[in-house]
Amino acid sequence: MKKKVKEWLRRYIPAEIFATIGALLGAGVIYWVTNNAIGAAYAGTIGENIGYYGFIVSRDLVVSRRRHKKNNKKFGFLGFVKNVRNLFIEFGPAEILDSLVVRPFAMFIFPIILGDFFLGILVGKIAADVVFYIPTIISYELRKKHFID
Repeated sequence: MKKKVKEWLRRYIPAEIFATIGALLGAGVIYWVTNNAIGAAYAGTIGENIGYYGFIVSRDLVVSRRRHKKNNKKFGFLGFVKNVRNLFIEFGPAEILDSLVVRPFAMFIFPIILGDFFLGILVGKIAADVVFYIPTIISYELRKKHFID
């Protein structure tokens, strides 16, 4: 189990750094411009997704291309499609619930509860991450077991 946790941390922590920056920037800019907490919550969600998936997609494509090259295989369109498939399997189920309901709600409610906008966005982000990673890690492990790159 310890090996699995290390693998998950290596996979997700770097993406979370970019996601946190994106969430704070997205929410902060929209709140500063509009003073609208709901708009800021959705902007934080969008900013987080851009940072998170920008990193994950870039890294997965680089790793996949290197693996293909090492095995003297062409990456090409089929390799790209398999990468996209794997991302949908890993993140799809969790992302639908996360982006449409859980994360915007958490990023809306925690600034109100805590009385501090940026701290609330950060706490809301972390609370939503807990909900997000349960199905994501399950999907990731199933993907690794049943789908070859």
